[in-house]
Amino acid sequence: MSAIHVKTNEIRFPVAPNLYGLFFEDINRSGDGGLYPEMLRNRTFEDSILPERCTLLENGLDFTTPRGWKDQFNNGEGLRRWITDLEPTDIPGWYCRDAAIRLERTDVLNDRRKAALSVSFQPSGVVYNVGYRGVPAQKGATYNGYFFLKSDAPCTLTVSIASKDLGTVYGCATIRVTSDCYTKYDYTITCDATDYEAVLAVSCAKRAELRLGYSSLMPSDTFKGHGLRKDLAELLAHTSSKFFRFPGGCIVEGFTKETSMRFYNTIGPEWERPSHNLMWHYRTSNGLGYHEYLQLCEDLGLEPLYVINCGLTCQGRREELFEGEELTQWIQEAKDAIDYAIAPSDTPMGKLRAAAGHPEPFKMTYVEIGNENIGPEYVKRYRLFYDALKERYPQIQFIANIHVERQGCQADIVDEHYYNTPEFFARQFHMFDEYDRKGPDIFVGEYAVTNGNDVGNLRSAIAESMYLMGIENNQDIVTLTAYAPLFNHVDYTSWTPDLIAYNNHASYGIPFYHALTMLAANRGEHVVAVDIDSPAAYEDLTGLTGIVASGDGVRIRNMTCNGVPVAPTHNIVSELREEDGTYLAWETDNSELMRSPGLSVKEVLQEVKSYITFGEKEVRSTVFEAELWLSDPSVKTSLAFWIHNNTMLHNQDETRCGESKLWTPIYTNRYVWSLDNHEGYIDAITRSRYSFRGPHKYLPELAYGCWMKVRIEAEHDCIRCYLNGKLVQEQPNVHYPTVSATAAIAGDEIILKVANLGNAEDPIAIGLDCDVAADYEVTILTGDDPKLENDFEHPLAVSPVTKDGHGAAKNFVYYAPAYSLNILKLRRK
Repeated sequence: MSAIHVKTNEIRFPVAPNLYGLFFEDINRSGDGGLYPEMLRNRTFEDSILPERCTLLENGLDFTTPRGWKDQFNNGEGLRRWITDLEPTDIPGWYCRDAAIRLERTDVLNDRRKAALSVSFQPSGVVYNVGYRGVPAQKGATYNGYFFLKSDAPCTLTVSIASKDLGTVYGCATIRVTSDCYTKYDYTITCDATDYEAVLAVSCAKRAELRLGYSSLMPSDTFKGHGLRKDLAELLAHTSSKFFRFPGGCIVEGFTKETSMRFYNTIGPEWERPSHNLMWHYRTSNGLGYHEYLQLCEDLGLEPLYVINCGLTCQGRREELFEGEELTQWIQEAKDAIDYAIAPSDTPMGKLRAAAGHPEPFKMTYVEIGNENIGPEYVKRYRLFYDALKERYPQIQFIANIHVERQGCQADIVDEHYYNTPEFFARQFHMFDEYDRKGPDIFVGEYAVTNGNDVGNLRSAIAESMYLMGIENNQDIVTLTAYAPLFNHVDYTSWTPDLIAYNNHASYGIPFYHALTMLAANRGEHVVAVDIDSPAAYEDLTGLTGIVASGDGVRIRNMTCNGVPVAPTHNIVSELREEDGTYLAWETDNSELMRSPGLSVKEVLQEVKSYITFGEKEVRSTVFEAELWLSDPSVKTSLAFWIHNNTMLHNQDETRCGESKLWTPIYTNRYVWSLDNHEGYIDAITRSRYSFRGPHKYLPELAYGCWMKVRIEAEHDCIRCYLNGKLVQEQPNVHYPTVSATAAIAGDEIILKVANLGNAEDPIAIGLDCDVAADYEVTILTGDDPKLENDFEHPLAVSPVTKDGHGAAKNFVYYAPAYSLNILKLRRK
């Protein structure tokens, strides 16, 4: 039984007005074919063009950048698993019957275009586009499209939305091509049937030659008439969010200089915007651009949070640096972008905005300088950008990627990112309790459960809610938060989970979408003190055994797991050299390990010179035995009793391009007994962060320069460590609280938020320092199974239910269901 005591008379601070927000990045095809509801895939005809300065590998499927980062390409189709059942074509998305199509690199629409499509029609020939797993035709719906076309001889085209076998036409329009110069031809089609796997077909009754310079097909019914997909924007509106971070994310940085996100390329008529290779494995047309983001913010009442490139490409993908005049141009570009948003309409940038249909200024509340950038090069660039921009725009709050204030820089807000297991987030309820209140505010700009046994389901949603409750108890310092990523087109997944899933015609929120909506919609006005007495639960852990060594001077032999001999298997970092049955570790260069922006990896990886697993079969209850030799106290060694590989989906995509291994130090969770300078301690490292740090204990039994027998007994609730047969260290296994809470007040209303991550109903004793009315309202998110997920057939399988509660008093018992988020609205008498 847990206990929660709410102190309504102990007001701590006002709620942070913009605590809950949204973060958009064009990942999982969430731009074209997603929030931007373009229905034609590869409408620019440029998808199959290799990114500039990149080289196609010998397999003809993947490319490498000048700095050596590899990615899948597949002729511009994206990831291989996206196209396993697609008919091959030289021009992604486009096919023909009784016609020929060819990509042209000259005689294109304008100097911003890289290609055009030439078409040679035989009589009754057809060219068609298959969209994003189909062109979704809806009975009674109207669609607006256009082509930029030219032909040396006049011809008549029939444009239709038809079944994928072209046998049934659901609606059509006629275009009469009359010019030998590129001309924009608009058309409108209304469909008389529903078919989500339809195609857009262009046919000609007679033989004809023509060239297409650009194409588009969009639904006429969009969110507030501003061109965005209605159901997806409505899901965003329902979250009660207060700000919108855009346009990324890693796409801001790019994987080469040419693929960095340029503001100038995202404004103006869409056919004049250059397309853009994204690091998430596809090209975007940039139809969803800077103006569209600002318009969405205005339509949803969100504060804009614009992320700018600060002269670095992605440091996690072997960065390139912009220097000198190039760097100066980036600063000017940032100024121009801000001016486009907020300058009067009689200024150069304001005129461009007015020409796009918005003469009045938008808002610009926050600007983030860089994305997940780290190190001296970032600090140098941050200082240049901050000084130049803060002087010109003192009203804007500028956000740093790291704690630059420790380097003598000014920072209004610092962005921290966290991806980890459910248990990690449950344990981090107090993460921000001790943060320096005299320092900058904190923006948790990206967070999500991405690892462990529960991802994207009810249990992970409750764990994430517990973490946010801890943040609500610290919103005097943490003023902004955003889950990441936001959208996932399920037919083009490169990262999962994501807050909202969709296909070309339907959508739903994952369980945490509903939890987030509940939390954001119930804020109150002032946070009050809460005391919590929660039981603890132990992680259900499985894994391999192994060793992590700081360099040479470490030897190990005769390893067994549960009595069975084991040998080295996965060489995560370096390898062990074998000499007569003894395995020796030695120091190796680990500089590549440090290239992981946004993750505080230096602390946990800087001493990792060898990291190797033993055995093939993961076990739950582990008895690991070995003989260990350490040369001297300067050598640190960690004996792992559970190593579990949690390679995230996006990392698998990137490592399947060549020789790279799927087992990496960033994406393996390890639980270890560390021996370091006569001390022993037990740590848990998940996603390269310490998620648990045990107390250090002096071990007089720890000897150097001789062989020692080591034994670790790891059960679900306790870890016991032995040296030469003697129990020298024992502590409870890594655990986490099952109940968390936060409370706020607004007038006579008390909003109490309670999460129960336990596997049973918890009769929670709630105490208050005031009398309350017996009747109250409670909203509950729960389900019969902790692994319950939402899907297209059951989009609301995990969704909140609001009902009346009775029996509240100064002291009463609330029965919190297993795996539940509960929001109680009490009223003071």
